[in-house]
This record gives sequence, structure tokens and C-alpha cells, in this order.
Amino acid sequence: MARSCYICGKKPERGKKILRTGTGKWIKRRVPRRRRPNLQKITILTEEGKKKVFVCTKCLKRLKKEERVELGA
Repeated sequence: MARSCYICGKKPERGKKILRTGTGKWIKRRVPRRRRPNLQKITILTEEGKKKVFVCTKCLKRLKKEERVELGA
């Protein structure tokens, strides 16, 4: 099961990596790949209490600004 960000819902995306010939002008082939978000497991403070969730680093930065993250865990 793919994990996603608890706040913004960011999840892995599908894409292609382009392999080129020696000089880089012509495309040799396209290889499938996945782009994964940088998820971190943290403890946040909600109305119900403490909760451990996966959050992307962009949302983590915002939570630290709002002081909703428990920093010792």
C-alpha cells in the first residue's frame, strides 16, 4: 500500500526516465519510474490528542512554524 501525506495527500507518482544516446540529442528509450515524496513519521498534536502520522517535509516545515509538532519524539 502506498503511503501518502496526512495533511496534503501527496503520494507517489508514476513517470518515465528518458535514456539518451551518447551525445544526448536522441532518445534511446523510456524507462518507467516512480517519484516518491519525502515522508517522515512524526507525532502531531490534534484536538483528540497526540497522533503518529506520515507527513511530507513541506507540511512538516509548516507544522513546526505553527508549533503543532511534538519535538522530542
